[in-house]
Amino acid sequence: MKATMEHIKRSLRVLGGLAVALGISSVLGSNNARSEALKGFGSAATGGLGGEIVQVRSTEALNHELCRSYSFGQCNDNSPREIQVIGTIDFTGTEGRGEGQGCQYGRTCSAPYKRESLLLMDGNDAHCDGKEKTLVGFDRAGKRPLELGSNKTVIGVGPNATIKGKGLRLNGVSNVVIRNLTISDVNQGVIFAGDAIAIARADLVWIDHNRFHNIGRQMIAGGFGPTTNIAISWNDFDGSDTYSSYCNGEHYWNLLFLGVPQTITIANNYFHEISGRAPHIDGAQTIVHLVNNYFHNTNAQQSGGFFHAVDAGSSVQALIEGNYFDNIETPVKAGSGHIFGFFDNSSGTAQDICLTVLGRRCIENIATPVPRINGFRLDETVIRSFGALPKPSIPLPFRADDVPAVITAGAGPGHLGSR
Repeated sequence: MKATMEHIKRSLRVLGGLAVALGISSVLGSNNARSEALKGFGSAATGGLGGEIVQVRSTEALNHELCRSYSFGQCNDNSPREIQVIGTIDFTGTEGRGEGQGCQYGRTCSAPYKRESLLLMDGNDAHCDGKEKTLVGFDRAGKRPLELGSNKTVIGVGPNATIKGKGLRLNGVSNVVIRNLTISDVNQGVIFAGDAIAIARADLVWIDHNRFHNIGRQMIAGGFGPTTNIAISWNDFDGSDTYSSYCNGEHYWNLLFLGVPQTITIANNYFHEISGRAPHIDGAQTIVHLVNNYFHNTNAQQSGGFFHAVDAGSSVQALIEGNYFDNIETPVKAGSGHIFGFFDNSSGTAQDICLTVLGRRCIENIATPVPRINGFRLDETVIRSFGALPKPSIPLPFRADDVPAVITAGAGPGHLGSR
């Protein structure tokens, strides 16, 4: 407990000491397409600012530049560096095929949709209990992520820069920026065979203007220790997939955060064709701000309330404001932890608390059609938790009415200079 409290205190010291900088652009270097302002956790990240600038076009070059040195299997390359990704770097098939024990995990689907497989993590994994076990094939490259060192910026050049068939892992690092990339096709349809971005024991991370698509497991996964000062902004989480847990073309495995402690801002992102975990967050001492995100599904939801966006564990403190939930059956899962979020109209008493503690009004969310299961609540402990943070670290949302047009126009790669 003492160790985790120290991480929270450190997060607050970082934000407090940089409060002046949080209101201005995070300068990433003159070679970036644009340096843009961001408030919230992670906004103090500078990545490779001031370091060497390299361009990469091949799998070998990318692997080397992300981390040039290791100690006992862990990246220890802390030198500041900006890695510019040019074109599509495709790892698919570069490390051969593998197979391991697993099962057919999801429902049996009719064309055009396909059933997901699950690759067991180890002999103690119980995910396939009660199912017939079988050998599951996978691409070895997708299961072996690229290690990324501290003080690095990874940025795509132009709108089409892509890392295909392999994700990134941030393990025990700090001060990392990942921008303007598409990360795709990491063991599509095979659960536990690779994430797009995996974060463990990391601090000061900014993930901005990226696109994630055709990922077997999570688009972003955090856990195994502190996950602090993380900002996830202006990304396109594209869940459209022929492999689908519920045979509807929508991805279930999107964002998962299980670290202790956690301080995370999720702002201005586009989540579409999803059926769950957008995000799923659990773990003690977790503070998360979901602000001005656009959640959109094309298909009508008819599952009796299962398909959801936000799913928060009992200890989570989540401030949810200015988001637009469009055709999302359950915007906030019932029974989620400490939630403060207005649905449609706001009450005067609750707004008084926002004005007193935050010095501003809290912004209402919109959900259309009216959700059959309404998990929105007005838990005052959330506002008081945010009140302990430096005010400049809390983004001021714009009205939820404007979210669909603004976010679809500006989220994802190729939009660094459009706002």
